[in-house]
Amino acid sequence: MRRRQARLYLYASIVVALLGIFAISSLAKFERKEAVVPKAVVWKKVSTASTKAPQTPAKKAPAKPKVAHDTLPDLDPTVRGTLTDSLGQPMPNVVVSDGFTCTVTNTKGNYIFIRNKNARFVWYSVPSWCEVPTHSATDRTAFFYKPLNARRTVYNFTLRRLPKGAERDYRLIVFGDPQITNAFSPYYTGPDDNPVKKSDVARFTDETMADVKQTIAGWAPSMPVYAISMGDDVQYYGGYNASLEGQIRKALGSSRATVFSVIGNHDQDGRDLYRRKWEQSFGPTDYSFDRGDVHYVCLNDVHFYRGQAYWQPGELTADQLHWLEQDLRFADHNKKVILCYHIPLTFGNRPRKGAASLNLESEPGHFSSSVLRRVLKAVAAFKGGYELFCGHTHFAINHEIDYQGQHILEHCHAAACGNIWQSNINICGTPNGYYVYALNGTRITNSYYKGTFWPRSRQMTIFRASTDFNGESYAADWELAKDKGVLVANVFNADSRWRVVAIEDGVEHEMKRINHQGQDAFAAGYHHRYSQSVSYQFVSKRNGYLIMNHLYYYEPRSAQSRVLIKATDAYGNTYTASSNDAVTEPFFNFAHYYER
Repeated sequence: MRRRQARLYLYASIVVALLGIFAISSLAKFERKEAVVPKAVVWKKVSTASTKAPQTPAKKAPAKPKVAHDTLPDLDPTVRGTLTDSLGQPMPNVVVSDGFTCTVTNTKGNYIFIRNKNARFVWYSVPSWCEVPTHSATDRTAFFYKPLNARRTVYNFTLRRLPKGAERDYRLIVFGDPQITNAFSPYYTGPDDNPVKKSDVARFTDETMADVKQTIAGWAPSMPVYAISMGDDVQYYGGYNASLEGQIRKALGSSRATVFSVIGNHDQDGRDLYRRKWEQSFGPTDYSFDRGDVHYVCLNDVHFYRGQAYWQPGELTADQLHWLEQDLRFADHNKKVILCYHIPLTFGNRPRKGAASLNLESEPGHFSSSVLRRVLKAVAAFKGGYELFCGHTHFAINHEIDYQGQHILEHCHAAACGNIWQSNINICGTPNGYYVYALNGTRITNSYYKGTFWPRSRQMTIFRASTDFNGESYAADWELAKDKGVLVANVFNADSRWRVVAIEDGVEHEMKRINHQGQDAFAAGYHHRYSQSVSYQFVSKRNGYLIMNHLYYYEPRSAQSRVLIKATDAYGNTYTASSNDAVTEPFFNFAHYYER
């Protein structure tokens, strides 16, 4: 028995040694062609019994010797390859990952790591001094990844160096939820109630992307332009359509901006099929890349716990946190880091265990993510600071909280689709549109909201508090005087750094900011009449998730005064509007696309 055990231990030691030699020598002897799958090796135990022993009918035949099936893996467990530039030169110090493990290429441009069984892609973190590869010249969505195959181990990448090096000065366009559906939503182009039958993808193409192209055309051709979609690229409202993700990718990639995306809840809805369709179009759900002096990290923070129900605020798994911390360790800590994900991390009312209450009287029932502390700790090492970018809400909000001694601002981007293409406005009254950021080095040097078909200079809408919008009014919502001519300014991209004043008779008066759960009276009244795919609760004050923090009001000295409203942002841009611009018609105005 002892001799048998000794042999088994010997065989096991040989197997372990072979595996170690294999892993070490793989990188040194790496060949560019696809690796040959090693055959299983079977180790047979030799019997000590004599094979020539006499056999008689009175005795049973001796037992056949047993076979010890100690085998090497049927498939090579490694992912490996070489990164070179377009001239065939090796690309060292480039991060390569499968979304679970990060490694860097060596001086020869080679990399190797053990593949995670749940990984679906291998990708490289595009360095700032290299171009971002795209699917094609007419589909400029990023293509920096390769799907993993169970019988393939070698994945090579060719990178193209930027002729002038890293782009320190560039523009970034950010889309809140495009959310095209497979339905026809109500759409009006005139002062009547006769809807035009037009698909969501056609509207996104003819409206949002047409406007984006016009904006880009106003910049120098040499200006680099990038874009990120904050998820919910599609929603399968109106029935499943296998081509929907492909349609939105084609639309997003149709300008000269190079486009990335994060995955949203409706891109998945708790169904593996839907998630796979998103991955077929956009690739991995957790990845990173560099542009200029900024390190971007894109994450899937949507996790379903029952059917289509998901945590709100967003959450990350232990594997994701481990990967994030690896990725950030490899990044240059002199840079700024911008984290991009779908669901806000700083507020939500369907918390996971461990989420902390905000304890804000103005936001009852709201929590911060259970992973927020760990995420903030991971980005704290970056000397250029950090930004938090998300979507999901269908209302614009730069959400600010004080959290464990830090003041945090999270940019929640209004939806390109507004109220899921039910109108031309979000549920906070912000028009359908997108955001434009100017980056130079580690600094955001400018930022503004671009309403679709609106001039850049139009950054607010004006209302009278007493106006009735299909049974809704700002006076009733926010306890404002009904007969004093109170003015309400909806300043789309405002945060605490903005200064918003009303000028009456040449005298400036600071407008009072509303920062509370509630609703936008105009948007609620409009959607109450026209919205079909969502309930009234979603657009109204009964939506406990909706927070309004970009409404300002002023009670004039005289209700008949002409009042000028001036809003100045954190970058020194000043925008103006007048009490003469107040929207007083409950339906036939900017929420219907038409001109009087």
